[in-house]
Amino acid sequence: MNKVKGSLLLEIARLIRANKDRNWDKYLTEQDKEIIFSKVLPSSWYPLETYERAGYAIYMEIGQGKLENAYLWGRFVGEDIIKKFYSRLAEDQDPLSALKRFTIFRSQWFQFDTPDFKAIELKQTAPKEVEVRIASDHPTPYFEPYTHQVIGTFERLLELNGAQNIKIEITDHNWEGENPFSVLRIRWE
Repeated sequence: MNKVKGSLLLEIARLIRANKDRNWDKYLTEQDKEIIFSKVLPSSWYPLETYERAGYAIYMEIGQGKLENAYLWGRFVGEDIIKKFYSRLAEDQDPLSALKRFTIFRSQWFQFDTPDFKAIELKQTAPKEVEVRIASDHPTPYFEPYTHQVIGTFERLLELNGAQNIKIEITDHNWEGENPFSVLRIRWE
């Protein structure tokens, strides 16, 4: 079973708990709700499917199914995780180094059934430009909004490291199918 670290699930769980009036039953299984409404521990492992369904539920119920809201959520969650758990990511004020370290940290937030699967890969293409490939090893309806959430997180990480005039574009993608992916080109000054 693919797993996600509790530090990523925490804010999702808090947001769902704070909005009990929403129809979470449309998106979450009984097991999902049991996890979400119990104490989520940052260092524990949880089913990735719960994280994905809960993220999609928030995107639909609170984010109104709008990609710009997924992006804004990514900015918020990115800053929150950096400030609470990974403050070193913003200490050096070196955007490229922060992106590289973030991909290393991020790889530690997930465990996949396939050991050689890479959910994120970063390649430097110029002094202030990288290409990032984000992938899933299974079909998920949340991949497009998830990509926009990741864009928000990367943008906020770069800002926290002093980058300016940040440009992030999706240069390739496959939102559906067995192995969805997206490729981002990230530039800054």
